[in-house]
Amino acid sequence: MAYSSNLEASRKIQRDIASKVIVQDNFKSPPSIIAGVDLAFLEDDGIAACAAMDFPPRRLVETKQTINHLTFPYVSTFLAFREGPTTLEVISSMYTKMDVLLVNGQGIAHPLRCGLASHVGVVSGQPTIGVASSRLIGEYDIEPQYGGEAVLLRDRGDAVGWVLRPKTGSRLLFVSPGHLVGLESSLRIVKDCLRGHRLPEPLWMAHYYANQRKRELELSRT
Repeated sequence: MAYSSNLEASRKIQRDIASKVIVQDNFKSPPSIIAGVDLAFLEDDGIAACAAMDFPPRRLVETKQTINHLTFPYVSTFLAFREGPTTLEVISSMYTKMDVLLVNGQGIAHPLRCGLASHVGVVSGQPTIGVASSRLIGEYDIEPQYGGEAVLLRDRGDAVGWVLRPKTGSRLLFVSPGHLVGLESSLRIVKDCLRGHRLPEPLWMAHYYANQRKRELELSRT
């Protein structure tokens, strides 16, 4: 797919992809393999890592990393055009067939219901869930206080995800369906992947490997 740097053209692509998003379970249940994908950044390079684990996560099955030069600038709500190509490349390089992919970004909790997780899901055909560290849109009634507690995130009357406290005392996570995963399942799967870290385990592993590769590159460039 061509990723235009023209924001108007990019918005048109987002609307088209949003029309194809399915917020309904269409994955092996319970999943056997769940993966996470995350990016680290070094100057204008994006370093993507994908980590596949069994489910519930106990064992790392496979991990891959990909490095690409980023040509699209960082613009809020257009993250898929900056990070999407590298994300798609690293997940396509995996030998392991994943049942669900956790993406560090928004799913339908996006002004056009087409965040990075939804974008990647539609383009790849992969069931996806967005797990973000900050809120992009939406309101919620009360902030969850205890580990595992979650409340609905709503935008313009629509339920678009969840506000989750992964651990008591930790910062919140914002969980939303990406593609081919329903609202209830998105929360259940993420909670089932919590293993002591703030991030669900497959996403934490992807974060770790992306940043490990970043450190290696930093040393090689000095």
